[in-house]
Amino acid sequence: MKKLFLPLLLILLMGCSMPKMVVINMSEDEFKKEHEGAKVVELSERRTVYYQSFDGLHGGGEKFYYFKNGKLVLMDEGFHPLGAALPVPTPER
Repeated sequence: MKKLFLPLLLILLMGCSMPKMVVINMSEDEFKKEHEGAKVVELSERRTVYYQSFDGLHGGGEKFYYFKNGKLVLMDEGFHPLGAALPVPTPER
């Protein structure tokens, strides 16, 4: 019994630390429900940008999520301006 407990516990912990699934065209409301830790970093007439950092067994990192008209249109890691310590959202084209 003890031999099964540890592997099952590890699988449970690894599964909990995985980021939620994100797909292009998902609604902003669905995204906010599944990604409660995401913060709005840009809000304009043209787009809304959310930022979320990930830590865990599956790698860390930052992601930016770009919404237009309530739908996800882009996801990236932003960019680091010269001399900046943290990434910022990618400018619109």
